[in-house]
Amino acid sequence: SFMANILTLNEMRDRYDGEWVMIAYTETDPETLEVLRGEVLAHSPNSQDVYAAMPIAQGRGVAFEFFGHIPENVAFIL
Repeated sequence: SFMANILTLNEMRDRYDGEWVMIAYTETDPETLEVLRGEVLAHSPNSQDVYAAMPIAQGRGVAFEFFGHIPENVAFIL
């Protein structure tokens, strides 16, 4: 079923530990706009792979998340 593909952010964090994910979000927090649940469209340890998959979003609202430890001396340029 369609709903089987919808995961909460915590489920994604468990499943895709250490990876970047592109999420077609289905629910966000109305105040913080943080993604609460959605469908993972792409995932990879390499952020460039995930950004390159953008066309599969087909105009849906997406968010990019990294589930892993980011060292304090690392900065990401999006």
